[in-house]
Amino acid sequence: MKDKNCKICKILFTPVQFAQAVCNYKCAIEHSKNLKKEKDIRDWRVEKKTLKDKLKTLSEYEADAKKSFQHWIRLRDKNLPCISCNNSNTNDWAGGHYYSAGMYSGFMFDERNCHKQCNTHCNKHLSGNLLEYRKGLIKRYGIDFVNQLESESDSKRNYKFTKEELIAKKMQYDIKIKEINKLSL
Repeated sequence: MKDKNCKICKILFTPVQFAQAVCNYKCAIEHSKNLKKEKDIRDWRVEKKTLKDKLKTLSEYEADAKKSFQHWIRLRDKNLPCISCNNSNTNDWAGGHYYSAGMYSGFMFDERNCHKQCNTHCNKHLSGNLLEYRKGLIKRYGIDFVNQLESESDSKRNYKFTKEELIAKKMQYDIKIKEINKLSL
């Protein structure tokens, strides 16, 4: 067999057994302790993640799902200008909702209701720039599209997502993000 460096003392030795990683009994004990520590660290990470998930609030699940959804919207509309002001000269984008996600929670993850929008100008300073947003929707999709959204708005006003729905939404948009990223390579 070919000589190796001992994983513990770094001395060159000739292995006696297949996959032997250390040179002697003393180093073998130390190596075993190191492997046990590594396993304990891995186990603790898994347990910590499980505990974190158990302690997560519904609003934290919602925030995670929104983050993935918003990211996907920005990727989906990557080559389009702002839905409201038609600007394409910024790097500060948001996934802006026509019907606000706070007031119309049932529209929060509705892809028809959310489009790339300049974050600081239209989304924040102009509170969504809704009049121009509506004009942008009509220009992009037509008046029937906007009328359909508007007719559904009252029924989507108060919806409470469950933990399972929010986890599923996050997973759905994480998968879509991966697919878009694969296509753009």
